[in-house]
Amino acid sequence: MIMPKLSPRRNITLRAFKIENDSLTEANSGVLNMLKNVLTSESTAESRKMVLNYNNPDCDLLANFDWANSGAYLFGMMMRIIPAENGGVIDEKLFSQHTITMDQVREGDSNQSQYKDHFYFAINNDYLVTNLPGNSGIDRLQTYLNWLLEDVRGERLFQLTELTQLPPGMELSQVKDIQFVGGKHVVTATTTNKEDNTTTHVLRELSRKVLESLIGSDTDNLDRIQSNQLVEARLLLKIKNKPKEMAEEEFTKVMGAIVTNITNDSGFIIRTKDGNTFNGTAIKVKKNVSVECITPNRIVEEQLKQEMEKFLIEIKNRK
Repeated sequence: MIMPKLSPRRNITLRAFKIENDSLTEANSGVLNMLKNVLTSESTAESRKMVLNYNNPDCDLLANFDWANSGAYLFGMMMRIIPAENGGVIDEKLFSQHTITMDQVREGDSNQSQYKDHFYFAINNDYLVTNLPGNSGIDRLQTYLNWLLEDVRGERLFQLTELTQLPPGMELSQVKDIQFVGGKHVVTATTTNKEDNTTTHVLRELSRKVLESLIGSDTDNLDRIQSNQLVEARLLLKIKNKPKEMAEEEFTKVMGAIVTNITNDSGFIIRTKDGNTFNGTAIKVKKNVSVECITPNRIVEEQLKQEMEKFLIEIKNRK
């Protein structure tokens, strides 16, 4: 008996974010109506290319999108386009089309625009879910959405905050403190310099300053100690309000604001009074799904779209 050949599948982790609504009069962010105003039938891929830096032709692009469930949410695919020697090539003629599909990305002349990577997302007026890898910050997509909507959003800037939850079995009153752990492979809490658009990793800078005060400013010694991870910086946050006096919704909102820019789950730890510890894996709201593949590098996009829709509904119905 010949067994039927099973289609290969890919395991995908979906991440969840809340679209912050700073309006006192509107029930939700209203981002979908703005997207509908921008993503008209006249919209071309060329007009949706956001250049990352004017001295470099790399760009991000909402290459393909689909309004689903009678316009209740938007499913989209983001591409990064590069003028590189390797990668999938995109024919320049495709940018005059309404949308671009992965099937149209091919090998070709390196002088043409080339595909570097892509990811998917689904968005409604309250939440956004995406398969953007966990080691990539959501600011990549947040920046693009604000750029795309620049002509219709006024002075408003949309902010995406990672959804968090209390780990199973943990009571809010058990929370003792929160730790950020700095290390070679940990992206920690950050501050941004608006003048030159650079990001400073707070714990790494703090660690180096402490080392300087202990052993002097010998650059070679400092570099050797840090490169070999001989020391580790930890930032300990004590919660001012007693957790039992806070609502769970308020606590998870605070946690979301804290962990959104932490792309390594082990870099964030909640300690409880009974000695247990929970890192970002238990705290961030995620969902693992399995999607059928057409080829090793091409998934069935409709399956992923439906899985994202399910996730959006689950998030909406969460207590």
